Amino acid sequence: MSVRNFRGVAEVASPPRRVRRVAFGRQRIDAVLVVLELVIVTILLAAATQQRWPAPEAAVFVALLGTGGLYRSRLNASALEVLPRLAGFCVLATLAVVVVFDPTTPILRAGVEALGVASVLFVVRVLYYAVVRARRRSKPAMRSRTAIVGGGMVASKILQNLEQHPEFGLEPIIVVDSDPLPEIVEWGTPVTDGVENLREIVMRHNVETVIVAFSRTTDQNYVSPLRQCDDLDCEIFIVPRLFEFVHLTNDMDRVHTIPLVHVRRSAQRAWCWHAKRLVDLVVSSLALLLVSPVLLVCALAIAVTDRSGPIIFKQQRTGRNGTLFHLYKFRSMRPVSAATSDIDWSPDRSLRLTAIGRFLRKTSIDELPQLWNVVRGDMSLVGPRPERPHFVEQFESTVPSYQHRHRVNVGLTGWAAINGLRGDTSIDDRAIYDNFYIENWSIWLDAKIILLTFKAMLRGTGS
Repeated sequence: MSVRNFRGVAEVASPPRRVRRVAFGRQRIDAVLVVLELVIVTILLAAATQQRWPAPEAAVFVALLGTGGLYRSRLNASALEVLPRLAGFCVLATLAVVVVFDPTTPILRAGVEALGVASVLFVVRVLYYAVVRARRRSKPAMRSRTAIVGGGMVASKILQNLEQHPEFGLEPIIVVDSDPLPEIVEWGTPVTDGVENLREIVMRHNVETVIVAFSRTTDQNYVSPLRQCDDLDCEIFIVPRLFEFVHLTNDMDRVHTIPLVHVRRSAQRAWCWHAKRLVDLVVSSLALLLVSPVLLVCALAIAVTDRSGPIIFKQQRTGRNGTLFHLYKFRSMRPVSAATSDIDWSPDRSLRLTAIGRFLRKTSIDELPQLWNVVRGDMSLVGPRPERPHFVEQFESTVPSYQHRHRVNVGLTGWAAINGLRGDTSIDDRAIYDNFYIENWSIWLDAKIILLTFKAMLRGTGS
């Protein structure tokens, strides 16, 4: 990998560490704006209602505005851009606060107050964004260190726009492309090849923003490098293909006339992700207590009907980041040697399945001992299903994106599993479904998968 510019070969100096912006969720939050508007709303509520303690209402109000993405850090810092959404969410937030804290308030008065608050906050944002743009123009340190991935015409236009409009707050420090256009090289921003080393480039140069502008490299070649940046403290924007025909939505940003899709970053950046482990621990512990009679009955049934092996089947599986652990299940098949079990992909179940094992597999009750794996932290309640190390090694070398499914904890159930992708089914499809789950994770998606898992157990559609 080399770094070059129009003056010849050069290395980008390693920058000093900078204070990072706050990220409460999957997107950057403008903490200064949050605090500013929280104070303003508190003052407005105190003046309008003569309450001694208006802070709780103000906190709820601002939190509801936050659900509309109104505190996301923006490249295009313009109050007019967010005015329609600001007005709409101010009305909704006011009605919610009235219903919760003061239901006797007349609707007409609440509507007038909502428009009044929206007007004040609009003025606040006009002034605040003016200061932000001025600071970005005058102080390069206020701009985000930016890497542009791609060296074609779009990248060239972005470089030009960012030089002419520093108020967008982006400072290009490096272009990543193995075959950039001559004008990119002549621009003066250092150019490096090796998009496959994007994670290393981001870390080495303390990059805060990545803009994927594409070039001659096929789209598939960008997927793995971008996923490897999941846990890094940087924002990722993608210029849509045929962007001239793309309609700008509220979740997008722009550099002058070029729309940018803000990549919904790794679930591990969201505050609710950190609660996932606590939920796993509490729910799995309670579940173990609740199903303990079922576990006891199953253990006795296995011991009585088939004494050819242990009650609990233990096997090594691959977990998050390739970590190995022992997975526990009720034994449902007649035992074979560990060497055979670890590498036999599709054993003849009709010969090895026990009578009770057939029922346990059909109802997925054989998986219940994995609740102990969840308690231990080896697994999560929901996540990609764990596989044996022998096959993980094979699949990672033959199936695109298979290794990416190990970015999170494996699960007792998962998106691929509840869509029928278990047992002897397509590994490519499993990888696609598992990575879809990771990219789109939410509390509701986990709840949905758990509900569908119960449905599958009741219908007896297990493996």
